[in-house]
Amino acid sequence: MGGERANPEELLKRIQAAEKQKENDKKGKLCIFLGYAAGVGKTCAMLDMAHELQKEGMDIVAGYIEPHARPETSAREEGLEKLPPLMVEYKGIQLRELDIDGVLKRKPQAVLIDELAHTNAKGMRHQKRYEDIEEILDAGINVYTTVNIQHLESLNDVVESITKIHVKERIPDFVFDEATRVKLIDIEPDELITRLKEGKIYKTVQAERALQNFFAKEKLIALREIALRRMADKVNRLGLQERILNENVDGSEGYQGEHIMTCISTAPSCEKVIRSASRMAYAFHAKFTALYVETPELQNADSSVKQIRDKNIHLAEALGAKIVTVFGEDVAFQIAEYARVSSVTKLVLGRTNHRIWFGQKKGTITDKISEYMPELDIFIIPDTTKYRRKTREIFTLPKKSEGLAKDLLKEFLMLASATGIGLFFRQNRLMEADIIMVYLMGILLLSLYTKRRYVAVSSSIISLLLFDWFFVPPFQSFHFYSGKYSATFALMLIFSIIITTIISRERRQVRESAKMVYRTQLLLDNSRRMRRIETVRELLMELSEKVLKLMNLSVVFYIRKGEKTTGPWLFPKPEMSKSELKKMMTPRERAVVDWVMANKKRAGCCTHTLPEADAMYLPIKTGDAIYGVMGIVLEEKREIPTFEYGLLTAMLNEAALVFARIYLVQK
Repeated sequence: MGGERANPEELLKRIQAAEKQKENDKKGKLCIFLGYAAGVGKTCAMLDMAHELQKEGMDIVAGYIEPHARPETSAREEGLEKLPPLMVEYKGIQLRELDIDGVLKRKPQAVLIDELAHTNAKGMRHQKRYEDIEEILDAGINVYTTVNIQHLESLNDVVESITKIHVKERIPDFVFDEATRVKLIDIEPDELITRLKEGKIYKTVQAERALQNFFAKEKLIALREIALRRMADKVNRLGLQERILNENVDGSEGYQGEHIMTCISTAPSCEKVIRSASRMAYAFHAKFTALYVETPELQNADSSVKQIRDKNIHLAEALGAKIVTVFGEDVAFQIAEYARVSSVTKLVLGRTNHRIWFGQKKGTITDKISEYMPELDIFIIPDTTKYRRKTREIFTLPKKSEGLAKDLLKEFLMLASATGIGLFFRQNRLMEADIIMVYLMGILLLSLYTKRRYVAVSSSIISLLLFDWFFVPPFQSFHFYSGKYSATFALMLIFSIIITTIISRERRQVRESAKMVYRTQLLLDNSRRMRRIETVRELLMELSEKVLKLMNLSVVFYIRKGEKTTGPWLFPKPEMSKSELKKMMTPRERAVVDWVMANKKRAGCCTHTLPEADAMYLPIKTGDAIYGVMGIVLEEKREIPTFEYGLLTAMLNEAALVFARIYLVQK
């Protein structure tokens, strides 16, 4: 009783770490041979270790070794069992790829797979080799692999600033962080340059070019320093995890409760900001959150802008960030408010010459956040990209012309009515101020009853012209320069634009509030109805109805009970054609379903696994138990928006619990 208790946060952290460790014990172990450049000896070191393990009695095979045409590497391959590569034809060229099924069928204790960051040929099961390796690890097979430090996602911008080379093949940091063992293969830069000159890495012409670029001594020194530093961070992190698991942590050391947040935008500097925040979170062993504030302007933005946003969201996810979406007009307030309620300790933002958010200029967000939350530490990452001024519309135009004719008709009727009333007032010798009020009232009504802000703004300008033409003597002429009326004209225009802006903003906020209420109500309603469900059929009908309401997409289900998979259970939307329905029954689609059932991970359209499928398939699971697969037919291969995908995940988690309850009652 005399010892100090661990605080609740630390207890929870220890429990979560223990559960994760238990889950990892079932998987194969990943060992990475890390280098800072090509030719340091990663593959040779991996092959040497394989021979040692083979002598100790381990069943180890070479799954894929990159054919570098280096004699010392080829010599080390002798004596090891080599699995044949998968030959894939791409644009008339035969490419060698890792045969995952061959590895799984052979099922050795361990397998050697070179080039962790490799991008697979089109048509392969996964887009990236690290995803192949994850599947092999899930099957309980240990994997030994190689990678250079420049392929880590969070270091991409740092490496580019040193080498002036943009590395396209990258791996998410979690692959490196979750490796059981990382072995740094380190040689002196001078020795590496000597090896290059001797032709042991590249042929003579390539070697000369490399010496002038990537293999310049100062660049190699910088890359080596990054690799050593990242390796030290990895060791430090492993030590912290061990202390959490094995010691009675009291919160006085180790984890300090840091919470680092960055924001997702469409600015060119956003990728750099996210990577910087990720490195900071890694160094502080902190929670990492990426906040996306969806404004009405961003909702109405064109598809190219949304693609940039989605790309940045995926980058943040790959770097281990928790993605949070909030809605609002005032971006700075939303950021500050979320930071306050979530106990964020450090905020990482970008300073850019480009406009970060629609309608907000450089620097304003940082200044406003500081006003809202002065105690928050804010780190500014400068943008080094060149500013290119682009013409941008002052007002966001709707993507479709639907309802435009009605809005223009309303504008015409309002202007005609206001002018008619004004002429009546002039005949009855009423004051010009009364006529101005008639026009302002018309603009106010037009702002309320039209969908487009620019219609109301244009009516303000036209009202000004009509007032000048009909009601300012001499009539039927323009006199903006008249000293008597110049202030009246200016105030009338400013006031009318302010009115339209305020009403437009209020309407957007009401619309966003209605959307949030609808989505919240959808989840609450889903939870209530799920509790009353008693059969699998009722559950499938409920889920399909929710997807149809939420996204208007067709759904297909496959159900696992024991060792059997039943299905498909199709729930098409009314306008789905028979030919589209038949596509869902093909062997290719069924193969994707079988993979999801076996691996308990999503696959299919718009994913990195079997992306040629027509539907995205999501597992319905709790822990290690999988109850079925839901397929969503994505029209024109359009990705599911982040917020809707979050709702889907929540509904599927709840559905899995209902499956468990139904099967328990049946037993």
